[in-house]
Amino acid sequence: MRHQTYFFQRTLCLIPLLVSLAFSQTASASSLVFALFGDVYMTPQHQGYLKGMLDDMARKGSELAISTGGIKPADQGCQDKNLLATYPVFAAAPLPTFYVPGDADWAICGQTAGGNFVPEERLNLLRKTFYQSDLSLGEPQLPLVRQADYPEHMRWRSGPALFISLNVPGTHSKGTKPAEDAQSLQNRTDAVLSWIKAAYSEARQQEISMLVMVMHGDPDLSAPEAASTQPRAPMTDLLRSETEGFPGQVLLVHGGNGVHRIDHPLTNQSNEMPLQNFTRVETYSALQQGWVQVRIERNKKSGDDPVHRTEFLFESFPWPPLDMGTEEETTKAAN
Repeated sequence: MRHQTYFFQRTLCLIPLLVSLAFSQTASASSLVFALFGDVYMTPQHQGYLKGMLDDMARKGSELAISTGGIKPADQGCQDKNLLATYPVFAAAPLPTFYVPGDADWAICGQTAGGNFVPEERLNLLRKTFYQSDLSLGEPQLPLVRQADYPEHMRWRSGPALFISLNVPGTHSKGTKPAEDAQSLQNRTDAVLSWIKAAYSEARQQEISMLVMVMHGDPDLSAPEAASTQPRAPMTDLLRSETEGFPGQVLLVHGGNGVHRIDHPLTNQSNEMPLQNFTRVETYSALQQGWVQVRIERNKKSGDDPVHRTEFLFESFPWPPLDMGTEEETTKAAN
């Protein structure tokens, strides 16, 4: 079924950061511009969108791009040609590019619509293709560290921020049948939690006060009283406990729900108030195409005020741009 693109008015929102650690005075260490996107397919109706977005990100000054996954529709088969169609575009991107696997990319490949593949075998194909070196995709390539046995779990430093990626598909959050057997699922869950803990630890040790985590699935962050009943309660509890004691800001990025939003969903367990140093960005979806530019920069008007010294600046760009006409015209412009 042809996806309909919904256009949303370009938004600009400023969220102050509570930062207690001073950044370096150099521009390279205290500022960064990066792009977020997800669920951009290589289907005929979206042909040219991915390349067009990546070019637009670079043109607008983004220094790196991160995909929250979703490289094909859920109702498309998981044959090699469909899973690997985006790889040449990512590899040739005009800026360092990072890709996090989504549920349609491997976790639901065992369903009839996916072709009845073995999901873990499809994940291994992605690992051998997208995660084959200790460098990012795109140009120039950035160095990164991968978690043993889970190469899609990446960690890298850019400007004032530490970034990590996590293989958290959206299939397990609401009781959907897991893609792996119970032991494999537990092993991956343990690896995810370990990677999160290691990121907070490294950020503290290196005095990095900006931590960015990227995954595909919605982690189901909820009110404290409901957390124990959620499928991802261990992750919610870990994020809450680590963030409450973290001397800086945490940005969680995910896709999966089809609603682009920026908010503070994680609450303080003692008073149920939102944790102001934890921000969530949910990327655009296939039905609501677009990308988000994030700026980390100093607020020159705040002086040494630790609360407002550094800010996140989010700008959302629907795709195709409103001044680029129809989908057919956009495809031609992007090719």
